[in-house]
Amino acid sequence: MLHSSWFWIAFAILVFWALGAYNRLVRLRAQVKQQFGPLQAVLLDYQEVVQQAVTAAATAPQLWDHPGNSDLGHSYWTRLQVAAGLSTVAIAHMQNHTLEQDSAQALHDAAAELQDAWAALIHPDVYFINIPDHLKQRWLDLDLLVQPELSRFNAAIHEYNQAINQYPAALLARLFQFRAATVL
Repeated sequence: MLHSSWFWIAFAILVFWALGAYNRLVRLRAQVKQQFGPLQAVLLDYQEVVQQAVTAAATAPQLWDHPGNSDLGHSYWTRLQVAAGLSTVAIAHMQNHTLEQDSAQALHDAAAELQDAWAALIHPDVYFINIPDHLKQRWLDLDLLVQPELSRFNAAIHEYNQAINQYPAALLARLFQFRAATVL
């Protein structure tokens, strides 16, 4: 059997197929990590808006001090700064562990908390805090910019997940411990 030329031809085809399938899985995994770069840049722009808002409030106290109670707006600013800090940590963790479910969940939760903190800060009921209009507009612009990047990232994850679940490649994926990624 080992001396048969058909055996060696079949063996060579199998080896080349396995190398090709493995290279495809590695390429798709790298593509997911590469697609996180532009998404990360937009997510970090939110941090910049938060920093500008905090700086504006610190340099112009009338943006957050109410004459009757100087502590009235502090909880909103604190919540925003904490949410921004958690979001930054989650982005950094996601950068290093792009395909891990815990990283995706932490980033999703941190981004949702940052959005909630910003919404609470600019809510009309919070009349005692005035965020500059250009920062409100920048936040809205970022909300529009993040959607296409998020869609591209999630599309890359779907393609990667499909590749590791296809029958022949699934065997290699299991052998080399490729894990399914979580969409954001």
